[in-house]
Amino acid sequence: MKNLLIYHFKSYLKSYKLLLPFLIYLIYLFAAYGIMPFSIVSSFSESAGVLFFIMAFVGFSYAELENPVTEQLILLRINNATLYYLSRLTVLLIIGVVMGAIGILYPLIDNVVNHYHLFTRSLQFEDVMIGFFLHCLMAFLGAMTGSFFHPRLIKNRKMAVLLLFFVAVMAISKGALADHFSSSRFVSWIFPPVFEILAAFTGQDFFSIPAMRLPVAFGIAYGLVIMISQMQLLKRSKF
Repeated sequence: MKNLLIYHFKSYLKSYKLLLPFLIYLIYLFAAYGIMPFSIVSSFSESAGVLFFIMAFVGFSYAELENPVTEQLILLRINNATLYYLSRLTVLLIIGVVMGAIGILYPLIDNVVNHYHLFTRSLQFEDVMIGFFLHCLMAFLGAMTGSFFHPRLIKNRKMAVLLLFFVAVMAISKGALADHFSSSRFVSWIFPPVFEILAAFTGQDFFSIPAMRLPVAFGIAYGLVIMISQMQLLKRSKF
């Protein structure tokens, strides 16, 4: 697994495809925290929601990078398709954790620079830990969603881009859509539960663990289902 992770990381970093989403997220953080003070819960939730879109793009571009010939050679060498696909998705998870850490560290540093006046109240240890977890969860959902639109699963790449954009937008806006079209609730569950997770913190001054248990559990389960489904489909899909 270690050698596979190193190989995937080197291949992705050499492509420079990670540079653009990384810069976009940094620019967002710089702009978002440009005016203070902020509510800790709402600012962390918004940052995590943006990270979902960023990581969906990362997951999609990462899947696009895969070379079919190289993939076949590696699969013949290790003779373990599950390990190969798991290592590729693990790279995305590591990138998501790093991006989540950036999403938390930036406001923490900015808060110190501004003499602890960045937020409307003092920052607690629980805020940092829950905020970091929230960012990682959104990164996980985004990465698994984006990578699911793999070139071997959806050969029409223009269609794949449109579908990913539609799914990502629906994931965060399906609550507003349900307010106008109540019947959409019956099909909205097929989209990533981004709205449900972020809605658990709407209007809150503090992170409430009881309020987030169900949507977070659903989010983790959804991400794992997408992850396992992708691995199984890729193993069955012929080159």
